[in-house]
Amino acid sequence: MELLNDLFVVVLIIGTAFFVASEFAIVAIRKPTVLSLVESGNKRARYVQKITGNMNDYLAACQLGNTLAALAMGWVGEDTMRGWLEPIFTLLPLPASVEGPVSIFVSFILITFLNVVLGELAPKTLTIQSTEKVALLIARPLVYWYYFTFPLNWILNHSANFITRLFGAKENVDADQMTPTELKIIFEDSYKQGLLNPQEFKYMKNIFKLGDVPAQEVMIPRMEVIAIDETATVLDLLKLTSEHTYHIFPVTTDHDKDKIVGILQVSSVMAGLGKDQTILNQSIKSFVRAGMEVFEGTILEELIVKMQEKGESFVILTDEYGGTSGITTIEDIMEIIVGDLEEVSGPKGIRKIGKNHFVISGSEPLVSVEEVLGFELESAGVHTLSGWLFLQNFNIDTGDIVSENGWVFKVQSMNKNSVRQVEVKKMK
Repeated sequence: MELLNDLFVVVLIIGTAFFVASEFAIVAIRKPTVLSLVESGNKRARYVQKITGNMNDYLAACQLGNTLAALAMGWVGEDTMRGWLEPIFTLLPLPASVEGPVSIFVSFILITFLNVVLGELAPKTLTIQSTEKVALLIARPLVYWYYFTFPLNWILNHSANFITRLFGAKENVDADQMTPTELKIIFEDSYKQGLLNPQEFKYMKNIFKLGDVPAQEVMIPRMEVIAIDETATVLDLLKLTSEHTYHIFPVTTDHDKDKIVGILQVSSVMAGLGKDQTILNQSIKSFVRAGMEVFEGTILEELIVKMQEKGESFVILTDEYGGTSGITTIEDIMEIIVGDLEEVSGPKGIRKIGKNHFVISGSEPLVSVEEVLGFELESAGVHTLSGWLFLQNFNIDTGDIVSENGWVFKVQSMNKNSVRQVEVKKMK
């Protein structure tokens, strides 16, 4: 009988370890990992997939197994441990009146120690360090246990769901859903561990900006847009391309940028010219096609989807009054992720003079300025460095200085109603 009790205690400790490891493995393993294991052809991965697809029920099965093991341990564990320690107590010179309480206390401490260390802490640590291996090991036995205790599991799980619903909790919430903040933390940890190189980490981090940045922050503003009027000829276009080497131009009516009637691709005109050189004096109207127009406040993440759907790489941005706000291209959007694509031939609006010393165009988007300086500028509705400076001092003029976060912004030159160029230095 004593031998059976001894074996029973060992089985209970192993059972506790199994259910603790199962619980941590279910919670810790991610669905992408499970799918990867299934695709690799691992037969046991099918059981893991079955468990993670019905997580609440299998966690309830683990809790039931743990509870039953704990109750059984309380029933036989202390007596069994006292039997193991009895030879030691017979050797100690303890009075009979003291021996009983001492043996009970020591037995309780030791059985608790064994159960916590071997049954809970050790399997928990092992599972955290080797989640995949443990998940594959426990999956099939756990599925069998779940079916064996299904009626009791069903009652307990539905009772718990009923109580949690009273407090507004939802059933079947996907535990693998991650917020952008959690993903950023994962990327940062991966970078620190050397799993991502600096360039990869930069791209990953910048991708999340697409969900926050409106199109107007990366646009070429209306005043800088180079357009061609619909009355122009092919020869006029050739002259324009000799001065501005763009491959697409907005086409206006009456030279009014608020009246953009379409866009003109230089390549299509060149193709026509290659077939028939007599079209030099003909109007460009036959080459004009409809352009894509969107509101300037459209978030870049949404804008990319719209551009992909319509196969466009060039977008005309409109303001709230229906006028032209500016234009943007797929290249401008991609620069948010990969940086300035023209860096090899010189930056467009930010020129580095020395360490922490720049000359920046007033029309440069704030998002680019913030990237270079390493801190966020309070914009309050403006999207360029010029707009931000006017926000600090409405009467700002050449030579004026604005200080912010340890940096000095000195206006070097002005256009009529905007800041043209700014010297930016970090204060010593």
